[in-house]
Amino acid sequence: MKNIHKKISYTLVLVFLLGFVSVSCEDDDSIPRRGKPELILMSNSVTVTEGETATFILDVEYPVAEKIDIRIDILDADGNPVVTAEGDPTTGNGFYDRVQFDAIEVPYPTWFESGWFEYGYLGGTGYVASFPAFTETIELNIETLQDFIPEGTETVNLRLSATSLMNATIEEDISIIINDFVGNDLVARLNWAGDYLDSGADACDIDAGLDLDLELIYGGAYVQTSYNDCPEELTILSSDADGFYTIDASFWTANGNTSADGDNIPVSIDFMKAGVFVESVDLSTLFPLNDGGLNDGNDNAITSFTVEKTGNTYTITDSNDTQIAQGRFADYRLTLEEKRRLKNQ
Repeated sequence: MKNIHKKISYTLVLVFLLGFVSVSCEDDDSIPRRGKPELILMSNSVTVTEGETATFILDVEYPVAEKIDIRIDILDADGNPVVTAEGDPTTGNGFYDRVQFDAIEVPYPTWFESGWFEYGYLGGTGYVASFPAFTETIELNIETLQDFIPEGTETVNLRLSATSLMNATIEEDISIIINDFVGNDLVARLNWAGDYLDSGADACDIDAGLDLDLELIYGGAYVQTSYNDCPEELTILSSDADGFYTIDASFWTANGNTSADGDNIPVSIDFMKAGVFVESVDLSTLFPLNDGGLNDGNDNAITSFTVEKTGNTYTITDSNDTQIAQGRFADYRLTLEEKRRLKNQ
């Protein structure tokens, strides 16, 4: 009987110890587990204003000793992944460029930039976001782009997924709801880009192309100038003084460029208040290329707009008091020598 009791006691002790070890092992995250951890998305939808970053939080079911990669696809209206890199693989180097989107910028490598099959087959679409080993919480960031156009609220849908070489599992669709950015400042932008010059020069090349300018005048003084960019741009801030401002748009020099067909410079000026209005005025008929600019002896190569600022409200008229319309030629205020000195500073 004693031997029987001893055998039973030894057996119970052994079972108890094995159970204790088993529980301890289950609670020890340092011991490798079979399979791949699930990435658990906290929310499938994020609402932002244009220009803000949409952040999605994911919890890793349990940490792993390898980095975690997440595939990100932008979806079309039918829920299908769209192309994110375009190129010609037959050129010999298989070079691809990122596709630029109007509403968002994904700050992670495209399938091509990621190294083709380094992360498993991606099917020629999407991006790859990588996170270090032993990560427990992931912040996935998608940038939204700010523009001036009042578009109303828009939604961008994306898909998060895994591939065969990825060390975690996920299959989720997410949405970014983007509200218009509404600004209080007025921006004037003068643009004349293109490849229309007979010389073949870039129209925006300050040295070899054309030179057009913007100037802002308030209270009889020049408060802003934009001379060395393409497009040129000025901004009246909402915090600036109320009153009447004058914006001069001028053609400074053709740099010797001509047009056999007598073409006008395809120049336009845009007046923009973010999320409120974008108004474009075609100035091409005012600046015939072969007539040259102010510095070439053409005194007519300038036009003016008046901006009445009252708080955050801007009323823009041309020299004929026509609201947002083509202006007549105006006498420039700086002498040629004064402006040459300013532009050479």
